[in-house]
Amino acid sequence: MSKIPNRKTLFLICMTFLEVNPASAGRNSGREEGSAPVNTSSNAIQPSGCEATTKLAVQVLGSGGPLNSGGRASTSYLVWLEGHPAIVVDMGVGSAVNLTRPGASARDVDAILLSHLHPDHVSDLPGFLWSAQVLERTRPLIIVGPSGNEYFPDTKTFMSRLFGAGGAFPVMQGLLSDDAKFHLDIRTIETRTVRSIAVLQRDSVKISAYPVSHGHAPSLAYRIERSGFSIVFAGDQNGLDSGFASFARDADILILHTALSPLAENHPFAEVIGLPHRLGKLAADANAKKVILSHLMGFPTDDSSAADFSLSNPGALIKAVREVYRGDVSLASDLECIQPALQDSRGHS
Repeated sequence: MSKIPNRKTLFLICMTFLEVNPASAGRNSGREEGSAPVNTSSNAIQPSGCEATTKLAVQVLGSGGPLNSGGRASTSYLVWLEGHPAIVVDMGVGSAVNLTRPGASARDVDAILLSHLHPDHVSDLPGFLWSAQVLERTRPLIIVGPSGNEYFPDTKTFMSRLFGAGGAFPVMQGLLSDDAKFHLDIRTIETRTVRSIAVLQRDSVKISAYPVSHGHAPSLAYRIERSGFSIVFAGDQNGLDSGFASFARDADILILHTALSPLAENHPFAEVIGLPHRLGKLAADANAKKVILSHLMGFPTDDSSAADFSLSNPGALIKAVREVYRGDVSLASDLECIQPALQDSRGHS
Protein backbone atom coordinates (compact mmCIF):
# COMPACT_ATOMS: atom_id res chain seq x y z
CA MET A 1 0.00 0.00 0.00
CA SER A 2 1.38 3.38 -0.94
CA LYS A 3 2.43 6.01 1.54
CA ILE A 4 0.52 9.24 2.07
CA PRO A 5 1.65 11.81 -0.51
CA ASN A 6 3.76 14.60 0.93
CA ARG A 7 2.78 18.25 0.58
CA LYS A 8 4.79 18.76 -2.61
CA THR A 9 3.14 15.76 -4.26
CA LEU A 10 -0.31 16.93 -3.22
CA PHE A 11 0.41 20.38 -4.64
CA LEU A 12 1.45 18.85 -7.97
CA ILE A 13 -1.74 16.77 -8.06
CA CYS A 14 -3.86 19.86 -7.36
CA MET A 15 -2.06 21.80 -10.10
CA THR A 16 -2.62 19.12 -12.75
CA PHE A 17 -5.92 20.62 -13.83
CA LEU A 18 -4.34 24.03 -14.41
CA GLU A 19 -1.61 22.45 -16.53
CA VAL A 20 -4.19 20.65 -18.66
CA ASN A 21 -6.49 23.66 -18.90
CA PRO A 22 -4.41 26.83 -18.40
CA ALA A 23 -7.36 29.03 -19.37
CA SER A 24 -8.90 28.20 -16.02
CA ALA A 25 -5.99 29.78 -14.14
CA GLY A 26 -7.16 33.30 -14.78
CA ARG A 27 -10.74 32.52 -13.88
CA ASN A 28 -9.77 30.97 -10.57
CA SER A 29 -7.08 33.39 -9.49
CA GLY A 30 -7.85 35.79 -6.71
CA ARG A 31 -8.12 38.80 -9.03
CA GLU A 32 -8.39 39.16 -12.79
CA GLU A 33 -6.99 42.16 -14.65
CA GLY A 34 -9.29 45.11 -14.18
CA SER A 35 -11.50 43.36 -11.62
CA ALA A 36 -12.33 44.60 -8.13
CA PRO A 37 -10.42 43.17 -5.13
CA VAL A 38 -11.87 39.92 -3.81
CA ASN A 39 -13.93 40.34 -0.64
CA THR A 40 -12.68 37.77 1.86
CA SER A 41 -14.45 39.12 4.94
CA SER A 42 -16.95 36.24 5.00
CA ASN A 43 -14.04 33.83 5.44
CA ALA A 44 -12.76 35.42 8.63
CA ILE A 45 -12.62 33.36 11.82
CA GLN A 46 -15.92 33.67 13.70
CA PRO A 47 -15.50 32.94 17.44
CA SER A 48 -18.56 31.20 18.87
CA GLY A 49 -17.81 30.93 22.58
CA CYS A 50 -17.27 27.17 22.36
CA GLU A 51 -13.53 27.65 22.05
CA ALA A 52 -13.53 29.40 25.45
CA THR A 53 -15.53 26.75 27.33
CA THR A 54 -13.93 25.10 30.35
CA LYS A 55 -16.25 22.09 30.25
CA LEU A 56 -18.17 20.41 27.45
CA ALA A 57 -19.92 22.20 24.58
CA VAL A 58 -21.33 21.39 21.16
CA GLN A 59 -21.22 23.59 18.08
CA VAL A 60 -23.70 22.99 15.28
CA LEU A 61 -21.79 22.71 12.00
CA GLY A 62 -24.88 21.68 10.05
CA SER A 63 -28.51 21.95 11.17
CA GLY A 64 -30.10 20.85 7.88
CA GLY A 65 -30.66 17.65 5.97
CA PRO A 66 -31.11 16.86 2.30
CA LEU A 67 -31.87 19.97 0.20
CA ASN A 68 -29.89 22.26 2.55
CA SER A 69 -32.99 24.43 2.94
CA GLY A 70 -32.38 28.05 3.86
CA GLY A 71 -28.66 27.65 3.24
CA ARG A 72 -28.22 25.27 6.17
CA ALA A 73 -25.32 22.83 5.98
CA SER A 74 -26.26 19.16 6.33
CA THR A 75 -25.99 17.33 9.61
CA SER A 76 -22.81 17.78 11.63
CA TYR A 77 -21.75 18.73 15.16
CA LEU A 78 -18.41 19.65 16.72
CA VAL A 79 -17.86 18.76 20.37
CA TRP A 80 -15.45 21.04 22.25
CA LEU A 81 -13.62 19.79 25.34
CA GLU A 82 -12.00 22.56 27.40
CA GLY A 83 -11.68 24.72 24.31
CA HIS A 84 -10.33 21.92 22.11
CA PRO A 85 -12.33 20.93 18.98
CA ALA A 86 -12.16 17.24 19.79
CA ILE A 87 -15.01 15.23 18.28
CA VAL A 88 -17.13 15.57 15.13
CA VAL A 89 -20.47 13.79 14.87
CA ASP A 90 -21.38 13.28 11.19
CA MET A 91 -19.99 15.30 8.27
CA GLY A 92 -22.77 16.36 5.91
CA VAL A 93 -22.54 18.86 3.04
CA GLY A 94 -20.97 22.16 4.15
CA SER A 95 -19.71 20.94 7.52
CA ALA A 96 -16.02 20.86 6.59
CA VAL A 97 -16.16 24.56 5.74
CA ASN A 98 -18.11 25.44 8.88
CA LEU A 99 -15.60 23.57 11.03
CA THR A 100 -12.93 26.08 10.01
CA ARG A 101 -15.05 29.16 10.76
CA PRO A 102 -14.40 29.13 14.56
CA GLY A 103 -10.71 28.46 13.88
CA ALA A 104 -10.61 24.65 14.06
CA SER A 105 -8.76 22.56 11.48
CA ALA A 106 -8.41 19.00 10.28
CA ARG A 107 -5.32 18.67 12.48
CA ASP A 108 -7.30 19.24 15.67
CA VAL A 109 -10.06 16.64 15.63
CA ASP A 110 -9.46 13.45 17.63
CA ALA A 111 -12.44 11.37 16.49
CA ILE A 112 -15.32 11.35 14.01
CA LEU A 113 -18.54 9.54 14.95
CA LEU A 114 -20.77 8.57 12.03
CA SER A 115 -24.42 7.88 12.81
CA HIS A 116 -25.12 6.22 9.46
CA LEU A 117 -23.98 6.31 5.85
CA HIS A 118 -26.60 8.43 4.10
CA PRO A 119 -24.94 11.15 1.97
CA ASP A 120 -26.28 14.05 4.05
CA HIS A 121 -24.27 12.67 7.00
CA VAL A 122 -20.96 11.69 5.38
CA SER A 123 -20.44 13.55 2.09
CA ASP A 124 -17.87 16.06 3.43
CA LEU A 125 -15.67 13.34 4.92
CA PRO A 126 -13.35 12.91 1.89
CA GLY A 127 -12.71 16.64 1.66
CA PHE A 128 -12.00 16.89 5.38
CA LEU A 129 -9.50 14.03 5.24
CA TRP A 130 -7.87 15.48 2.12
CA SER A 131 -7.36 18.72 4.06
CA ALA A 132 -5.74 16.73 6.87
CA GLN A 133 -3.31 15.20 4.38
CA VAL A 134 -2.49 18.59 2.86
CA LEU A 135 -1.80 19.86 6.39
CA GLU A 136 0.48 16.84 6.92
CA ARG A 137 -1.35 15.64 10.00
CA THR A 138 0.92 13.26 11.91
CA ARG A 139 -1.38 11.25 14.18
CA PRO A 140 -4.18 8.72 13.65
CA LEU A 141 -7.84 9.75 13.49
CA ILE A 142 -10.50 7.56 15.10
CA ILE A 143 -13.50 6.88 12.86
CA VAL A 144 -16.52 5.21 14.48
CA GLY A 145 -19.56 4.03 12.55
CA PRO A 146 -22.20 1.33 12.15
CA SER A 147 -22.00 -2.23 10.93
CA GLY A 148 -23.52 -3.10 7.56
CA ASN A 149 -26.38 -5.09 6.09
CA GLU A 150 -27.65 -6.06 2.64
CA TYR A 151 -28.33 -2.41 1.82
CA PHE A 152 -25.28 -0.66 3.30
CA PRO A 153 -21.62 -1.57 3.77
CA ASP A 154 -20.10 -1.58 7.22
CA THR A 155 -17.98 1.46 8.07
CA LYS A 156 -14.62 -0.18 7.34
CA THR A 157 -15.80 -1.39 3.92
CA PHE A 158 -17.23 2.06 3.21
CA MET A 159 -13.83 3.63 3.91
CA SER A 160 -12.12 1.08 1.69
CA ARG A 161 -14.52 1.91 -1.15
CA LEU A 162 -13.60 5.57 -0.76
CA PHE A 163 -9.86 5.36 -0.14
CA GLY A 164 -8.66 1.89 -1.13
CA ALA A 165 -6.45 1.20 -4.14
CA GLY A 166 -9.53 0.51 -6.24
CA GLY A 167 -11.71 3.09 -4.53
CA ALA A 168 -12.98 6.52 -5.45
CA PHE A 169 -9.87 8.34 -4.14
CA PRO A 170 -6.91 5.97 -4.50
CA VAL A 171 -4.46 8.85 -4.04
CA MET A 172 -5.57 8.77 -0.37
CA GLN A 173 -5.05 5.03 0.17
CA GLY A 174 -2.36 5.71 2.75
CA LEU A 175 -5.20 6.53 5.15
CA LEU A 176 -5.84 2.78 5.40
CA SER A 177 -2.24 1.87 6.21
CA ASP A 178 -1.41 1.37 9.90
CA ASP A 179 2.21 2.17 9.02
CA ALA A 180 1.36 5.77 8.14
CA LYS A 181 1.61 8.38 10.88
CA PHE A 182 -1.77 9.73 9.80
CA HIS A 183 -4.14 6.85 9.24
CA LEU A 184 -7.73 6.00 10.08
CA ASP A 185 -8.36 3.97 13.23
CA ILE A 186 -11.73 2.55 12.11
CA ARG A 187 -14.07 1.09 14.72
CA THR A 188 -17.28 -0.58 13.58
CA ILE A 189 -20.19 -0.80 16.03
CA GLU A 190 -22.61 -3.70 15.74
CA THR A 191 -26.17 -2.48 15.25
CA ARG A 192 -28.12 -5.73 15.19
CA THR A 193 -28.34 -5.95 18.99
CA VAL A 194 -30.07 -2.96 20.56
CA ARG A 195 -28.13 -2.01 23.69
CA SER A 196 -25.79 0.67 24.96
CA ILE A 197 -22.28 -0.01 23.68
CA ALA A 198 -19.07 1.45 25.09
CA VAL A 199 -17.14 3.08 22.25
CA LEU A 200 -14.26 4.97 23.80
CA GLN A 201 -13.07 6.14 27.19
CA ARG A 202 -10.09 8.44 27.40
CA ASP A 203 -9.13 10.56 30.39
CA SER A 204 -12.48 11.89 31.68
CA VAL A 205 -14.38 11.50 28.39
CA LYS A 206 -16.73 8.58 27.82
CA ILE A 207 -18.45 7.86 24.48
CA SER A 208 -21.18 5.27 24.07
CA ALA A 209 -23.44 4.29 21.18
CA TYR A 210 -26.97 2.93 20.85
CA PRO A 211 -28.46 1.40 17.68
CA VAL A 212 -31.59 3.20 16.46
CA SER A 213 -34.08 2.33 13.73
CA HIS A 214 -33.82 4.36 10.51
CA GLY A 215 -35.31 2.32 7.70
CA HIS A 216 -32.77 0.19 5.85
CA ALA A 217 -29.76 2.18 7.13
CA PRO A 218 -27.91 0.73 10.15
CA SER A 219 -27.80 3.74 12.47
CA LEU A 220 -26.38 4.84 15.81
CA ALA A 221 -27.14 7.42 18.45
CA TYR A 222 -24.20 8.66 20.53
CA ARG A 223 -23.73 9.87 24.09
CA ILE A 224 -20.67 11.88 25.12
CA GLU A 225 -20.03 12.42 28.84
CA ARG A 226 -17.44 14.41 30.71
CA SER A 227 -17.22 15.67 34.30
CA GLY A 228 -20.88 15.07 35.04
CA PHE A 229 -22.17 16.68 31.83
CA SER A 230 -23.62 14.80 28.88
CA ILE A 231 -24.68 15.42 25.28
CA VAL A 232 -26.81 12.89 23.39
CA PHE A 233 -27.09 12.86 19.61
CA ALA A 234 -30.29 10.95 18.83
CA GLY A 235 -29.50 10.67 15.14
CA ASP A 236 -32.04 9.89 12.44
CA GLN A 237 -34.53 7.49 14.04
CA ASN A 238 -38.23 6.68 13.94
CA GLY A 239 -38.60 7.36 17.67
CA LEU A 240 -40.44 4.12 18.40
CA ASP A 241 -37.82 2.50 20.66
CA SER A 242 -38.77 3.33 24.24
CA GLY A 243 -35.42 1.94 25.36
CA PHE A 244 -33.69 4.95 23.85
CA ALA A 245 -34.97 7.05 26.75
CA SER A 246 -32.79 5.05 29.14
CA PHE A 247 -29.74 5.66 26.93
CA ALA A 248 -30.48 9.42 26.91
CA ARG A 249 -31.42 9.58 30.61
CA ASP A 250 -30.82 13.00 32.21
CA ALA A 251 -28.86 14.32 29.23
CA ASP A 252 -27.87 17.96 29.64
CA ILE A 253 -28.35 18.43 25.88
CA LEU A 254 -30.41 16.12 23.68
CA ILE A 255 -30.23 16.78 19.94
CA LEU A 256 -33.26 15.44 18.06
CA HIS A 257 -33.54 15.18 14.29
CA THR A 258 -36.89 16.67 13.32
CA ALA A 259 -37.10 16.62 9.54
CA LEU A 260 -40.89 16.28 9.56
CA SER A 261 -43.69 18.61 10.61
CA PRO A 262 -46.64 17.60 12.81
CA LEU A 263 -48.71 17.24 9.61
CA ALA A 264 -46.60 14.39 8.22
CA GLU A 265 -48.49 11.48 9.80
CA ASN A 266 -49.16 9.92 6.39
CA HIS A 267 -45.83 10.76 4.74
CA PRO A 268 -43.71 7.67 3.99
CA PHE A 269 -40.73 9.30 5.73
CA ALA A 270 -42.64 9.02 9.03
CA GLU A 271 -41.75 5.33 9.08
CA VAL A 272 -38.02 6.08 9.21
CA ILE A 273 -37.67 9.46 10.97
CA GLY A 274 -39.74 10.43 13.95
CA LEU A 275 -42.69 12.79 14.05
CA PRO A 276 -42.21 15.75 16.43
CA HIS A 277 -44.57 14.55 19.17
CA ARG A 278 -43.00 11.08 19.09
CA LEU A 279 -39.50 12.48 19.53
CA GLY A 280 -40.73 14.91 22.17
CA LYS A 281 -42.05 11.99 24.20
CA LEU A 282 -38.62 10.37 24.08
CA ALA A 283 -37.13 13.60 25.45
CA ALA A 284 -39.72 13.70 28.24
CA ASP A 285 -39.19 10.04 29.14
CA ALA A 286 -35.42 10.64 29.19
CA ASN A 287 -35.82 13.67 31.49
CA ALA A 288 -33.51 15.64 29.18
CA LYS A 289 -32.62 19.10 30.46
CA LYS A 290 -32.44 20.84 27.08
CA VAL A 291 -33.62 19.79 23.62
CA ILE A 292 -32.22 21.06 20.34
CA LEU A 293 -34.23 20.41 17.17
CA SER A 294 -31.95 19.84 14.19
CA HIS A 295 -31.77 18.08 10.80
CA LEU A 296 -34.41 20.60 9.73
CA MET A 297 -35.89 20.20 6.25
CA GLY A 298 -37.94 22.29 3.88
CA PHE A 299 -39.29 21.41 0.45
CA PRO A 300 -39.98 24.05 -2.23
CA THR A 301 -43.23 25.84 -1.39
CA ASP A 302 -44.84 24.74 -4.65
CA ASP A 303 -44.25 21.07 -3.84
CA SER A 304 -47.36 19.15 -2.80
CA SER A 305 -45.58 17.73 0.26
CA ALA A 306 -44.02 21.02 1.47
CA ALA A 307 -46.24 21.19 4.57
CA ASP A 308 -44.94 17.79 5.70
CA PHE A 309 -41.47 19.15 6.48
CA SER A 310 -40.32 20.96 9.59
CA LEU A 311 -39.18 24.27 8.09
CA SER A 312 -42.60 24.87 6.58
CA ASN A 313 -43.74 25.97 10.05
CA PRO A 314 -41.00 26.03 12.73
CA GLY A 315 -43.42 27.40 15.30
CA ALA A 316 -45.72 24.41 14.87
CA LEU A 317 -42.71 22.09 15.18
CA ILE A 318 -41.68 23.57 18.53
CA LYS A 319 -45.29 23.58 19.76
CA ALA A 320 -45.72 19.89 18.94
CA VAL A 321 -42.59 18.96 20.91
CA ARG A 322 -43.60 21.16 23.87
CA GLU A 323 -46.99 19.46 24.09
CA VAL A 324 -45.24 16.36 25.45
CA TYR A 325 -41.89 17.74 26.70
CA ARG A 326 -41.96 20.59 29.22
CA GLY A 327 -38.28 21.51 29.18
CA ASP A 328 -36.20 23.98 27.16
CA VAL A 329 -36.66 23.56 23.38
CA SER A 330 -34.98 25.50 20.57
CA LEU A 331 -34.20 25.19 16.88
CA ALA A 332 -30.59 24.57 15.86
CA SER A 333 -28.78 27.03 13.65
CA ASP A 334 -25.45 26.65 11.90
CA LEU A 335 -22.40 27.65 13.96
CA GLU A 336 -24.26 28.25 17.22
CA CYS A 337 -22.52 27.10 20.39
CA ILE A 338 -24.58 25.20 22.96
CA GLN A 339 -23.28 24.64 26.47
CA PRO A 340 -24.84 22.68 29.34
CA ALA A 341 -26.23 24.87 32.11
CA LEU A 342 -23.93 24.95 35.14
CA GLN A 343 -25.50 23.15 38.07
CA ASP A 344 -24.84 22.96 41.77
CA SER A 345 -24.30 19.71 43.64
CA ARG A 346 -28.08 19.22 44.04
CA GLY A 347 -28.63 19.33 40.28
CA HIS A 348 -30.34 22.75 40.28
CA SER A 349 -29.46 25.44 37.75
